[in-house]
Amino acid sequence: MSQTNNIHTIVIGGGQAGLCASYYLSQQGIDHVVLERARIGERWRSERWDSLHFQFPNRYLRLPGFPYTGNAPDDFMHRDGVIDVIERYATHIQAPVQCGVDVQRLEQTASGGFILHTNSGRLAADNVILATGPYQHTKRPSVSAALPRRLRQLPASAYSSAATLPAGGVMVVGAGGSGVQIAEDLLAAGRDTWLCVGNFKRMPRRYRGREIMDWFEDLKLIEAMPLNPDPHDHAPLLTGVNGGYEVDLRRLVAAGATLLGRLEGTDPENNEQIQLGDQLLEHMANAETAYQTVIANLEAAFAARGIEPAEPPGQPPAPGPLPPTPPTELNLEAADINSIIWATGYGVDFTWVDCGDYHGDGMPVQKRGVSTTPGLYYLGLFYLHNARSSFFWGVGDDAKHVVDHIAQRT
Repeated sequence: MSQTNNIHTIVIGGGQAGLCASYYLSQQGIDHVVLERARIGERWRSERWDSLHFQFPNRYLRLPGFPYTGNAPDDFMHRDGVIDVIERYATHIQAPVQCGVDVQRLEQTASGGFILHTNSGRLAADNVILATGPYQHTKRPSVSAALPRRLRQLPASAYSSAATLPAGGVMVVGAGGSGVQIAEDLLAAGRDTWLCVGNFKRMPRRYRGREIMDWFEDLKLIEAMPLNPDPHDHAPLLTGVNGGYEVDLRRLVAAGATLLGRLEGTDPENNEQIQLGDQLLEHMANAETAYQTVIANLEAAFAARGIEPAEPPGQPPAPGPLPPTPPTELNLEAADINSIIWATGYGVDFTWVDCGDYHGDGMPVQKRGVSTTPGLYYLGLFYLHNARSSFFWGVGDDAKHVVDHIAQRT
């Protein structure tokens, strides 16, 4: 695909963020192309497990110029249905997507334009929008290299189902959204499951008769969330499986999982012997505090706005059993643990981008997607502008802002 002609704007990434940018670029009549390394919505296809359901009700599967029109707005769509929504959106907006184009390096020219080095040749552009998503690589702690070589180790993004793992027990490290849902998937498949837990939160799936996100959106609480959250503070746990519910780690205990503290290291003389933190019960108590804080914030917002919801607060679901006091050591071989899934968070990777400024964690220096380099933009990242920025239905707002900036720059 060697090309010398200049393209006004190139969007890198064919997921929902990149397609939202394409929609607004077309609305502005701006010449552009969307480059996708594999297939449209690739991460939904190859980096999500088989049983995954959208975390929020189907009515939140909406994109600019493409509202949800199905007959099950309160259901939670399976991953394959989400892929179908993204594909239909690309067709609906007639997005100029070129699949199979891997951008390997992006550099800025002396004149202020950009050169993209791809597996198919070089491209030139006046503007570039990086819409490569917030899940570019899995953060794996250094202890992984010290574990026995016999173990099958894989990131959460590579997990598809229990059937693909070796026989025996499975340890999931990380109690964020991916880790907890993968642990539930393993339990449903009858696998012995251990979950190493650090910080996590709980929140109600529904409150006062409504889906929790409906309240957050209507009360604009989502826009008030901090732009610089604690990177070790996981988002609250909700799942769309089985009609959608709030995740409680004690539910995992009741289903047969073994909860452990943080995986901190291995015995220097025996790497089958792992060392574990002793703060599990403290983390669980903090999760309950977070749950009550969400409710208190909602009630405060109701009072401030003079709102009296139709349904009373009611009683929260009865908690399941607490786990026994967790051990500070565990022998992996004796426990018949043969697989470890790392659900320890994700990071961005812009090492292939030779322009723009970046913080120590690799996140770009930007203001609502507009970088410090004229003509370079970002979309779909966590807290790009607010908590909605990386949500399926929220990225379109940032896309419009970015494209408006490009139009003014032009």
